Amino acid sequence: MRKVLILVAAALFSAASFAGETDEVDKSKVVEKPAVADTPEAFARQQAWIEEEMQTGGRYEFIKPNDKERVRRLLDQMSGLLQKSGSVAAMDNATRLDLFNKQEEANGVLKHNDANRLVCESRKPIGSNIPVNTCYTFRQKEETARNTRIGLQQYDHSQLCNGASAANSCVPGKMAGSAPLGH
Repeated sequence: MRKVLILVAAALFSAASFAGETDEVDKSKVVEKPAVADTPEAFARQQAWIEEEMQTGGRYEFIKPNDKERVRRLLDQMSGLLQKSGSVAAMDNATRLDLFNKQEEANGVLKHNDANRLVCESRKPIGSNIPVNTCYTFRQKEETARNTRIGLQQYDHSQLCNGASAANSCVPGKMAGSAPLGH
């Protein structure tokens, strides 16, 4: 039991640098442990930093809505545990383990959604049976997918309008230069 307490305490305090201080965060690398709870004040700064990074342009901007809510819920629960106890050192064993598990879950979700996480694929190029390994950052992969969706939507819209000119704007259900369908 004593070994478990020592391991939990070591894990909680292992990150000497606080991920929320933007001066110390390498913007090109994945943040291993974005949330490291110690005191309510320090954790409040981390929580604000994580929330900011989940916005457009941030490190976690591509986090799915359900994961974002999950992280927020976990961070709020962690904050509540810290507020109640005052610090990790003042917590009893059960509370400390609860905090540690919530912290690890939140960090896992955030790390998986870190824009700098490397994602590699092995694909066979068209016309070849020899697979090629290609690696991208999570941000590059998500931006490519978003740009492809936007391009396809624009293409679909132009096909629907069948080449309508600016003077003869596109109306869904109406072919360019003709009466609405069904009339």
